[in-house]
Amino acid sequence: MRAFRSFAVLLALTLPVVAEAGPFPDKPVTFVVPFEAGGSTDVSARVVAKALSDVLHKPVVVLNQPGAGGRIGTRRVAMADADGYTLLWGSGSTLAVAPILYPDQTYLTTLMPVSLGALQPFLFVTSSETGVKTIAELVALARSKPDVLNFASAGIGSSNHLLGEIFMSATGTKFVHVPYKGATSARDAVIRGDAQLMDEVLAPLIAQIRTGQLMPLLITSESRDPSLPGVPTAKEAGLPDLSITGFFGLMAPAKTPPDVVGALNVAMKKALASPELRKSFEAMSFDVGSGSAEDLANTIARGRERYGRIVAERNIRVD
Repeated sequence: MRAFRSFAVLLALTLPVVAEAGPFPDKPVTFVVPFEAGGSTDVSARVVAKALSDVLHKPVVVLNQPGAGGRIGTRRVAMADADGYTLLWGSGSTLAVAPILYPDQTYLTTLMPVSLGALQPFLFVTSSETGVKTIAELVALARSKPDVLNFASAGIGSSNHLLGEIFMSATGTKFVHVPYKGATSARDAVIRGDAQLMDEVLAPLIAQIRTGQLMPLLITSESRDPSLPGVPTAKEAGLPDLSITGFFGLMAPAKTPPDVVGALNVAMKKALASPELRKSFEAMSFDVGSGSAEDLANTIARGRERYGRIVAERNIRVD
């Protein structure tokens, strides 16, 4: 009887707490984007956040926290409360490249995949001021001026950086790597002529390509992009190691309750199916992700395996 009374007291104390906790979410959700505004991670995050907020009927706020090639913002989410309200809109840079190039990435193993959101190949571009119109012309120019031309990236250890290292290793060229806080700053540096090469997914570059400020040289997809039919693929250019697709997905801190992760996954699948999101993604040449947490986990694993193999084979080192 005494045990029953103790249980009854405990139950009475617990019930009000349970009653007060409403269904997830009961307040705004934050997407941490570990790069500056305007880049591919940011623009894809904002489209998804808008669609997801419509599904959840709660605001989904995008918070940019750039720095260290995306590692600062990523670590913030890894250390956040595991309640589903602080999430990472991650990319190949933060989830696949950083663990290969930097040893202090153990916190990444604690992040939980929620949903594969978007896919897009990379594009190598130069400034129209260089007078270069093909990848072969750029390689010839760079070989004639070793350690003179600049290569801009979204930050040290970003996928843009690693692809640039792979490009230099595969072509026997030597550019000076100049890291920026994000793809927007890197793009603007190329337009100004401060740098002569960069790679990024198509979305942040397409407007400047159409106005002639940037010259597209190479795309990393398996086939040519319909919006840029004259741009060869990496394989066509004899650079198969650069046949790499960028990806973006939603991650949650470790120990986030399974029901919260499940609710987010269901909501993400609905958001990714919305006509408004698909129209926005199509305009920016993003492919819509499956929404699957398993697909995101597998994509991350394949990215780490491939980047790791290329880095080891080419003995690529990052200072």
